[in-house]
Amino acid sequence: MGYVFGKIVGLLHLPEISGYILAGLVIGPSMLNLIDHTAIGGLSVILNVVLAVIAYQIGTELWLPKLKKHGVRIVFLTLIHAIGVAVIVFFGTYLLMGELWLALALSALAVATAPAPIMVIIHKLHAKGPLSDTIVPFLGILDITAVLMFGLLSSIAVSLVSGAALDIFNTLLIPLKEVALSVIVGAIFGAGFGIASKLFLCRLTKDDQYTAYLVMALAFITLSVWVAHTYHLSMILIPLITGMVFTNFIGKETFLLQDSAIEHFERPFIILFFTIVGLDMSLGVLRDAGALALLYIFFRVVGVIVANYLGATITGYPATIKKHMGLSLLSQGGVTIGMLIALTTLLPEEEARIIQTVVLSSILFFEIVGPAVFQSTLEKVGEIKPPSGMFSVKDGEKT
Repeated sequence: MGYVFGKIVGLLHLPEISGYILAGLVIGPSMLNLIDHTAIGGLSVILNVVLAVIAYQIGTELWLPKLKKHGVRIVFLTLIHAIGVAVIVFFGTYLLMGELWLALALSALAVATAPAPIMVIIHKLHAKGPLSDTIVPFLGILDITAVLMFGLLSSIAVSLVSGAALDIFNTLLIPLKEVALSVIVGAIFGAGFGIASKLFLCRLTKDDQYTAYLVMALAFITLSVWVAHTYHLSMILIPLITGMVFTNFIGKETFLLQDSAIEHFERPFIILFFTIVGLDMSLGVLRDAGALALLYIFFRVVGVIVANYLGATITGYPATIKKHMGLSLLSQGGVTIGMLIALTTLLPEEEARIIQTVVLSSILFFEIVGPAVFQSTLEKVGEIKPPSGMFSVKDGEKT
């Protein structure tokens, strides 16, 4: 159903991802109920693994010679963007709603952007250019920043609701500890994969290498998911750092080989991933969320566009990044849902229900609209390229 809806939506010149999500909505509990809530719960392992595969692919794009072209300004761009989004959402919702805890909670959840739709569209459309090349490392740094900001802002929000004294030390220490341990574990996995490649995998025949790199990559990715789930670490950061460390162990030819193996393997699972995301969405949350959800959506859209323009202007990025990257970052999904679950478990029932309905309705909106806007933006800036074969090497770079 996901595949069929994707092709139908594609005929309308919209991203096939939107069709996958719509298919989930139609066959899920929200409409036809062909797949009920019990079945959806059993499919979460697919979501976790596919999200980890996408995070790993982001990591493999973080090749140090390529990152040096961006320098430290990509870090400053990300920080300005993240802080700007949080500030705009906070003041917008606080001035209109007058609830400090609510403004803090919503601003904590507004920063993260879903990497999955962006990476899938870039790969599917073979996008190449300043926007595509900037947004991939930006997403990797943004994930780290979003985790830290969520830990700080959500802790303050929970303290305000519960009336408990705020422990700034623990508020900062817990997210920092999660990030640090996730980075360390990912670096160990990436180094292990890189050493195995240098000592053993590179000695195999080309056909055997294709299978071996696919198997090894999936082994480390699924191990990342297990470690993150078991020890409450980041399911995004561990595979992302694994991919980043590994890609700096290998040469261009090996990178292209393993990247092709992963990309071809994941295609049916990408359809599954977004269709399952659609299954778990409910049109009812749009009705329940009301005006607050519309306000949150509005302020997040404004925040993402304005903060990105400000950050790109300060850091000296070209007009393409200033004008168009903000619109490319609207999607929200798995990362935000994970943060939402963590936050609602700490809040009283009534406050948790408010946050849940508002954020889930916004995710429904951004998951459908975000990919369409991003694809349209790539077309507008002329970065969509025709496929040129399975592998390509250009200007001495991994491409």
